[in-house]
Amino acid sequence: MGKLKKWIGMGLILCSITMMGCVSSTQMVESWQEPAFTDKPLGKILVLGVFNEDEKRRLYENRVVNAIGKDSAIAGYTLMPNVDDYDEKEEIIAAVKKSNADAVLIATMVGFEQKENYRAPEVGYVPTLGLGRGVYDYYAVSYERVVDRGHTVKKTTVKLEITLFSAKTRKMVWAGSTKSVNPKSSGDLVDDVSGLIVEDMKKAGFL
Repeated sequence: MGKLKKWIGMGLILCSITMMGCVSSTQMVESWQEPAFTDKPLGKILVLGVFNEDEKRRLYENRVVNAIGKDSAIAGYTLMPNVDDYDEKEEIIAAVKKSNADAVLIATMVGFEQKENYRAPEVGYVPTLGLGRGVYDYYAVSYERVVDRGHTVKKTTVKLEITLFSAKTRKMVWAGSTKSVNPKSSGDLVDDVSGLIVEDMKKAGFL
């Protein structure tokens, strides 16, 4: 029974430490919109994810298109299968015309950082049965000490910059930056980011 209590106690400590050190979160750090732009709401948006890996580009664009709505957005890779096409101004202009998009939403990664922090050993106390004990010695026998020997916690930070350009004026009309800490996966990160993008753009009247 004593060993079982120790294992349970260790699990509780590690669980709490994991939650403290590896909690996943994504937030919109800041956003901006051009107050003089009045062509709202937008009819169709061309979504471009400027990432080196084609798999991540397609993942981002698909998730954002789904968040905005397939009737109101189109993924850039469906018109420009080659990743290098995103570096060509003429290719983007051609894609805008072909899709009849009113605007282009471009995402780029502006920051990626991984850190490892060592957590010193910690001591925790696990409740145990102490029935039949006196009030003064009850605490000493009703809690069993469990020691975590220390471990390393990794922290990953990803920063994205998202900009919206009018296809008509070719000027920026909205911009936002996001910060994600310890994303569980690329899919979770993109889902969180796309949700924030859509929410902010709706508030601004673009959607």
